[in-house]
Amino acid sequence: MACAGWDNPRLKGRIPELDGVRGLAILLVLVWHYGVGSVSAGAGTWQSYALIPFGLSWSGVDLFFVLSGFLIGGILYDAKGSASYFKTFYGRRFFRILPIYFIWLLLFQLGLNVAGHHSSSILQNLFNRDIPGWSYPLFIQNFFMSSRQTFGPQWIAVTWSLAVEEQFYLLLPVLVRHLNHRGVTRLAVAAIIFAPIIRFILWRSGNDYFGPYTLLPCRADALGFGVLIAMACRNKSVWEWLESHRPQLYVAFVVLGSGVILLTVRRHYLFVVGLTWIAAFYSSMLLLAMVNPGPIETFIFGNRWLRKLGIVAYAVYLLHQGINVLVHLAIFGREPMTVGPSSLAVTFLSLATVLLLSTVSWQFLEKPLIRYAHSTYRYTTETEERAPASGVH
Repeated sequence: MACAGWDNPRLKGRIPELDGVRGLAILLVLVWHYGVGSVSAGAGTWQSYALIPFGLSWSGVDLFFVLSGFLIGGILYDAKGSASYFKTFYGRRFFRILPIYFIWLLLFQLGLNVAGHHSSSILQNLFNRDIPGWSYPLFIQNFFMSSRQTFGPQWIAVTWSLAVEEQFYLLLPVLVRHLNHRGVTRLAVAAIIFAPIIRFILWRSGNDYFGPYTLLPCRADALGFGVLIAMACRNKSVWEWLESHRPQLYVAFVVLGSGVILLTVRRHYLFVVGLTWIAAFYSSMLLLAMVNPGPIETFIFGNRWLRKLGIVAYAVYLLHQGINVLVHLAIFGREPMTVGPSSLAVTFLSLATVLLLSTVSWQFLEKPLIRYAHSTYRYTTETEERAPASGVH
């Protein structure tokens, strides 16, 4: 039920390249936490230089945000006239996100009982009460992370981005419901403009990292870019312009990519305007994957293994950091640090464990629940869901 008056054939059914984009996002996150973060802890000079090309692999979460804005913004806009608009959207989101999330929180609570005051400092870093436990079920832990200047327990530190996503899910449906195509477009542009301004204000006030990095208003530019692309794909004249100007898309990708490379060595104002630049770069990448993808884009984003990784990305994201710390603690009694063949082997063991658990979670928990949710909650007159929503999963 496209409200723009034009059904883009490209948006019908599942878009394989988007699984590849999601796979690239989680791959970047894994490179950061399993590679750059652990290798740099014990790296020599040459190793430090070798890691420079991967210095912004932490920004995989920014690619998740752009993709989430694109998918969620498009789904909401297409369904905005449905009588079951809110019920269907939140019903599907509930079954997609909450079951595995609350299982992970339950395991965290069990870990708290093990990690007492006499436990090792590493175990206490993994399981602690630096952030109020009640904030996680409410998805407001990012506010405490910003105010207390910490990510909290490593087991659930990555959930700050889930909090951003959930807050986004609360606000965007109400706004899209009451705005037309032009209004949603203006909303996305406003988010892109005001996010770096808010980050600058926080930076000037002394909160130069945790606030700009973890709060929804500060990450609204990446989400806004995604929504903007969703609106562009639902405007026939804009879509035709994009199709006929692919060389310009490549130029934008190269120029923005050059800026991203520069940010790896010159990090001044990275968390003020740099995040907007990174989001723009990933937006150009998403456009290249969406608008008549060429051989290169098809080869990369259509890659079978990258797409498989994208399908299980949510569980991988949720589990990877806690499992990695736990495995290294159990074998070496220390934080993850890749300093030789044995520690590298343990890192791969941790990765294999995460991928195995994520595959099991997808096959026996997430996938059945998604099917149930999509059969139970349907937009009025819906015949087929468009590209499945994801976000950081």
